Amino acid sequence: MDGGRVQILAVRDQPRYNTVRDQKVGVRLAANWVDIENADPAEVEEDPSFVFRSGHDRGAALFQRLEGCFWADDCAYFDSTSGGNASAGQIWQYRPTSRNQGELALIFESPSRDVLDSPDNICTTKNGGLIICEDGAGDEFIRGLTGEGEMVDIVKSPVMESMPAPTEFAGCCFSPDYSVLFFNQQGATRSYGTARGGTYALVGDFSMGGL
Repeated sequence: MDGGRVQILAVRDQPRYNTVRDQKVGVRLAANWVDIENADPAEVEEDPSFVFRSGHDRGAALFQRLEGCFWADDCAYFDSTSGGNASAGQIWQYRPTSRNQGELALIFESPSRDVLDSPDNICTTKNGGLIICEDGAGDEFIRGLTGEGEMVDIVKSPVMESMPAPTEFAGCCFSPDYSVLFFNQQGATRSYGTARGGTYALVGDFSMGGL
């Protein structure tokens, strides 16, 4: 592929910064982007982590299992599905301040899997909250994070008596007027699986309340 650059995030003046443990909500870290010199090396055929390690060797930050990402309010929200001291997940915000620099901040870290278990797909609400799809073990939820940092339950995965229950929630997004929240459940991810997936629409006045 010709053109463009592949880059990886670093915390300025703290090379190979570890975001996975002992982080504090609200602390803003100066960040910048590090170029990946060879984004498609032959080594990845045998070593899928080769590109990451080449960036980490140059000072890039370490996250644990990055998944969902959503752009809103001039910043990127993304989650570390198994990051945090409880390994239950973190929600991060990156706000660019120039072409190659910005601020990184932890906005929520789950203290236990009962509060938030393995965040995956995310999106923002009209009032600046977050909708979060879980990809954990046991009961699965779509949860909401208010601007005040409170976590609330919105949808719980159904218990299916006649067939296997669907798997993880994914693909949350709002209609343009924020009156409908759309989301998916994946269903079986193997050819021999029988769990059925589906797409759902939750209708309501999402401009009310903390979200």
